[in-house]
Amino acid sequence: MKRKVKKKRLRFRFSLAQVLEVALALFLMGYGLYHWVALPIIDKYFSTVIAIEPSNVYGVEVITDFIKEGSHNRPGIKRNIKYIVIHETGNPKAGSTAENHSTYLKKNSKVTNSWHYTVDDTEIYHHLPDDEVGWHASDGLKKNGGNLNGIGIEICVNSDGDFDTAVENAAKLTAYLLHAYHLDMNDIKQHGDFTSKNCPQTLRDTGKWEDFIELVKIYY
Repeated sequence: MKRKVKKKRLRFRFSLAQVLEVALALFLMGYGLYHWVALPIIDKYFSTVIAIEPSNVYGVEVITDFIKEGSHNRPGIKRNIKYIVIHETGNPKAGSTAENHSTYLKKNSKVTNSWHYTVDDTEIYHHLPDDEVGWHASDGLKKNGGNLNGIGIEICVNSDGDFDTAVENAAKLTAYLLHAYHLDMNDIKQHGDFTSKNCPQTLRDTGKWEDFIELVKIYY
């Protein structure tokens, strides 16, 4: 006597609405709307990055304080990670610490300006999940651009802080992220690599960019 085999119903991972959204993205790609319209939809469902949320990086505390989901400066576009992009805040005002920059990003959520980490001489604030796009590299959603592929790190330059210590803390974070996302030293970029802006300005103008790279190597 043959045993009856119960047939299992196929269960799809995506809803019909999600399938239609992806189909629309593929259709739009054929009309040259790949980067601005189609790519964010494709990456939304097919990004393979598993984002980390570090709490301590080589002795430096990391405080996760994400921008609210749905905010203008948190577009929620998932992507893969190719670069670590180094910036300076350009804000020398006393008290312009990592914590205060975190407060700024959350209170001014309607601006098109955001990055992943701010580093000062005592701590690090984490503003966006690493696998989400931030608006920090001034290059929209270019295929190989800093926004679409880079984790943005801002180094504080507040006049009442120790800039050299902030730079070392940023080097520790950079090394940590390189390990976490299987990147190498060639994947460290300057904001100025993606735009004409002179950033990170102090590291560039004082000729200390190579010193920063050497610091990263110590922890890498």
